[in-house]
Amino acid sequence: MARPKLKTVTTTLKMTPEVRDLWAQCAEKEYRTLTSMFEVMVREYAKALKVQATPAESPVTGARAKKMK
Repeated sequence: MARPKLKTVTTTLKMTPEVRDLWAQCAEKEYRTLTSMFEVMVREYAKALKVQATPAESPVTGARAKKMK
């Protein structure tokens, strides 16, 4: 699956220091940025669950988009 050429969504995550440390260690072992590592982990997990991205103009659609307005 081709990666999008532009990254246009900013997301803030809250996590425990332990999880943050594990994330950073995984990224370092693979010589990746934290962002790149996060994308790899999410894509691999989605693949394992057989979940595909929903094609849309906006990454937030439906009921979630209405709540955000």
